Amino acid sequence: GCESLEALFLPSTVTWIGRATFSFCQSLRLLILPDDIDLDNVDEIIGETAIYHIAENAGVAYEEDDEGYVTDESSRLVNEWLIHHMDNAPFHKLCYNSSITTKHINDYLNEYGNDSARAIDRIH
Repeated sequence: GCESLEALFLPSTVTWIGRATFSFCQSLRLLILPDDIDLDNVDEIIGETAIYHIAENAGVAYEEDDEGYVTDESSRLVNEWLIHHMDNAPFHKLCYNSSITTKHINDYLNEYGNDSARAIDRIH
């Protein structure tokens, strides 16, 4: 896995995420999926990550069937949690403004387009 990856924002252009894409990225603590992603196109993606342990602590977990495969229903529940768990979380450490949330960021990108973030970043 990608041991050093800690955070990732996926743009709205992402429409499909394959099974175990981020599994074993043990340091992954923050993964923001596009609000409008079709969950039928997202499989079990965060097993054995820090964020999965956060999900488990929140009462959301993958469940296996009798053959040891993750059930579609539990995968969908984990992914729904993943989409919404940070909706109201402050991003003051990233934005230096405690009122900024992932919802604000998503709304901004939806309104002005994904490339708009580059236009206001004077450093990179």
